[in-house]
Amino acid sequence: MELKSKQLAVLMLSMFIFTLGFGIMIPVMGFFTKNMGATALDLGLLMASMSLMQFLFAPVGGRISDRVGRKPVMLAGLFGFAVSFAIVGVSTQLWMLFVALVLGGILSAGIWPASLAYIADISSHEERGKFMGYAGAASGLGIIAGPAISSILANWGLTLPFFASSALALFTTLATLVLLPETLNRESRSGGIERRISFLATLKTPLGMFFFLMLLVSFAIACVDTTYVFFISDRFGMSELPSAMPVLGGTMTLTGPNVLSILFTAMGFIAVASQLGVGVMIQKYGEEKTIIAGLALLGAGMAAVVLAADLASLLVVTCLTGLGGNLLNPAINTYVSKRSPRGQQGAMMGFLGSFNSIGRVLGPSVGGFAYTISMLLPYVGPAVLALASMAVMGCSIRGGARRDTQAAGTEAGETGAR
Repeated sequence: MELKSKQLAVLMLSMFIFTLGFGIMIPVMGFFTKNMGATALDLGLLMASMSLMQFLFAPVGGRISDRVGRKPVMLAGLFGFAVSFAIVGVSTQLWMLFVALVLGGILSAGIWPASLAYIADISSHEERGKFMGYAGAASGLGIIAGPAISSILANWGLTLPFFASSALALFTTLATLVLLPETLNRESRSGGIERRISFLATLKTPLGMFFFLMLLVSFAIACVDTTYVFFISDRFGMSELPSAMPVLGGTMTLTGPNVLSILFTAMGFIAVASQLGVGVMIQKYGEEKTIIAGLALLGAGMAAVVLAADLASLLVVTCLTGLGGNLLNPAINTYVSKRSPRGQQGAMMGFLGSFNSIGRVLGPSVGGFAYTISMLLPYVGPAVLALASMAVMGCSIRGGARRDTQAAGTEAGETGAR
């Protein structure tokens, strides 16, 4: 196996294990905390605490990776993730869970920006979109496999899924330590120190729009994840008990969890398939056009929820939404990465990670509040934002193309005059 392939394999493993841990945690955490006497508010604050820490510390992890290297940040993050989940497994009180997830959020915040910066280090501009897609596919597989593994392991106790996640993260830490070479040379590290960038100053640059697009994507998907269970219940009368779900003119006897499982599993497979193919799309059409396509699909999918009349149509709009979101993530990552100096790759990926985390923090609360006003508002609202962003992006591309044409004409005229 050539060096680059080996690097990618280890890197994809670390990203898979990282998201697998979240996928394993989600199905059992509610029952685990309920046994400690936790309320729904306690659970919400607990789950938000990790995302909040990742929002605050992702730029820090990215900057550190620009100074000391990608590998140390990834090792610290994976080891911290392993320790965090081990603490969750032995926790007997709610405060212990908060300590574990806050600690895990702080230490693991650097995994994503350091990994994406590593991809930038080992890839050419032409390969960048494809490799970013591979990273998204690895993460998508973790989200798909996590709940399935969790449901099996939970048969032997609610703590076993957490210990299994901890063991896998520890194994990946060792694999990264032994098999993954550092990519940041001494010159690039000193460059990262000398050219330290400001978070607020970055938002004022043309790249600022892409950070807000990342926030929009994670916010929209979080709205769906949070409110879909209520939407299925209120729109179709589904609950934990078997009932008739309309499907293509007929009905199927399903429970609410069955329906959600079908929808999110389909979204997961769409995520993996689209991430594997998005690199070809980026290479052929460019990041900007891929982003516009993603915004169109995301907006159309969320807006079409109002038309969903049965399981089949709900499946279609869910897949459209998932496809749009999964085109956007690697395209935005690739766009920002290509336009970031080598010594600032980690910091810029950290900023993107922060905006991703903001969306995951805001999405559940804003989506839940919007649902109390109207069951369609958590879907129509983000749809309008996505379609408006698509229009702004389209105008920006046309304006840039017009300026390039004018500049080329001016340059040709000056050359002719000489």
